[in-house]
Amino acid sequence: MKSWKIGLILLGCLWTGMLPAQNSVLEFPQQVWNFGTIREADGAVSHEFEFENKGKSPVVIEKVTVTCGCTTPQYSREPVRPGGRGTIRIAYNPEGRPGAFRKDITIQSSGGGRNVISITGEVTPRPQEVGELYPVRAGALRLATRTVNLGYVPRGSIKAKTIEYYNDTERPLNMTVVYPKTKPYLDVALSATRIEPKQKGVLTVTYDLRDCDVWGVLSGAFSLMVNDELADTEFSTTGIATDDFSSLTAAELEQAPKAAFSSQYYHFGNQKAAGELRRDFTLTNDGKEPLVFRDMKLGQRMSTTLDPEREITPGESVTFSVMLNTKGAPAGKLMDHIVLIVNDPSRPMREIRLAANIAE
Repeated sequence: MKSWKIGLILLGCLWTGMLPAQNSVLEFPQQVWNFGTIREADGAVSHEFEFENKGKSPVVIEKVTVTCGCTTPQYSREPVRPGGRGTIRIAYNPEGRPGAFRKDITIQSSGGGRNVISITGEVTPRPQEVGELYPVRAGALRLATRTVNLGYVPRGSIKAKTIEYYNDTERPLNMTVVYPKTKPYLDVALSATRIEPKQKGVLTVTYDLRDCDVWGVLSGAFSLMVNDELADTEFSTTGIATDDFSSLTAAELEQAPKAAFSSQYYHFGNQKAAGELRRDFTLTNDGKEPLVFRDMKLGQRMSTTLDPEREITPGESVTFSVMLNTKGAPAGKLMDHIVLIVNDPSRPMREIRLAANIAE
């Protein structure tokens, strides 16, 4: 019986802790106000919460705390006599905040009093202008972005992403894709080579690794010819060629190699541009199959003793050095890196970075 009562008490305490504390002589008849659906384009909205001093002494509101800069309180610091009433105005600015919202406001008053009130609602986003939706210009054509990152691209597969474009002019636009340097895996296709005024189209960037023997960081670039004029905006594409892990079962993933580095970053602090800085790292294979390096790319100032041809057996640890060449480096922060591609399905790409502050 005793343990049962204790359990009820603990449950009551937990339940009470889940509710906003209202240990104040200030009484708010309305603790939550729902603005309903408001439009972002209409700007800030506000509501006045009324309260009454139910105590026997004057009370002063000392502090009102909000959880977001979008919420602004207005209140008087004048004492509220016993039985007296007052108001707190809460304004909410919906700019840049589409969707549902709930904001809690904590009111601290003299004598240690604390009240919590809330505002809720849902913001309808304002229509975006053409310049916001398509901030990139290529000649007379507008596009949503100038960069495409396809992320991991499994070897033997195809991966694609799109860029939406828009003709904001009053005349048709004819377009073709121009490659400053061809890459065997890169293809860019237009949904239409001619687009009418005020119409949209889609540009599809594809990395095709079905017949390309490449590993690691992939990069490409292209431009657009618009109405027979080469636009001066260059578009860039990136990706990372890795093993295809998509067909691995849960059991195979459990057996897979796991690359665990002691660290992947080191800062040498203030240094002179006088030579080579060296740092040791340790790599352990925490998996159950051999760890294999698929590719290693060294930054211009980086070198290493790590042998990319070596397999690391399960449970084995390898200590290696990484060097940062500071000779001739300009004053300021210097950073370079090594990119490693491994057969670890959890994180196929790893970077090791070295940095230093080069003194003048």
